[in-house]
Amino acid sequence: MKLAKRMADAVASLAVAAVIAHYACHADSDVSRDILIHSSPQTVWKNPMINQIAGELREGNTIVVDQWMIFHPMILACRENQELRWKGHVGMPGIFDGEHRFVLQPQGAGTRLIQSERFSGIMCGRLSRGIIDETAASMKEMNAALKVRAESQTR
Repeated sequence: MKLAKRMADAVASLAVAAVIAHYACHADSDVSRDILIHSSPQTVWKNPMINQIAGELREGNTIVVDQWMIFHPMILACRENQELRWKGHVGMPGIFDGEHRFVLQPQGAGTRLIQSERFSGIMCGRLSRGIIDETAASMKEMNAALKVRAESQTR
């Protein structure tokens, strides 16, 4: 009987320690990078930000994105010349999820492109900081490449 109580206490202690460790390491994260492009939203929209997308860009559809890894996000919003937003995950939903968003805002004769991602899930936080930092750097590179392409079509 005493052994069973000790085992139950040990299991309870481990569970409490796991919960504390999770909350100490967990934090949802947001990344955002923007750039001013001297082209209309229509010109920016027709230049894909990601070259390897398969599937129809329509709200509720699941698409295939091949960008460093292949994943299958669901389109949450698709408003031509304005916004594309999807949510994907690594493994099962809730483990490491990302909601990615491209927003085009008219600004004078140009367009402000805002690319952002909100990471969430039980594996999001300090342990995934490297992935999040790489995403921010990749967004900056993608935005700059899109600026060059779109502006070369405006001249």
